[in-house]
Amino acid sequence: MKKEFIFEVEPDDNMLVATCHEPEMATQGETLDELLAMIRDLVQCRFTENDERLRWPIRLHFLQDPVLTAQMA
Repeated sequence: MKKEFIFEVEPDDNMLVATCHEPEMATQGETLDELLAMIRDLVQCRFTENDERLRWPIRLHFLQDPVLTAQMA
């Protein structure tokens, strides 16, 4: 059994959506900071206080990498 949560993050309209497939759970936020807070809250609400999974790391996997240019617009 893995000892971390992996959330796949992808944009959807004006939101960022994070989905974990094992165990199944999902949340969203308008900004990355909001999304991070929502993921932490989701995990804390999903498991009881003494559950060891509350100590597991949370890994984000961005499905769409941002693309930058060197020149300023």
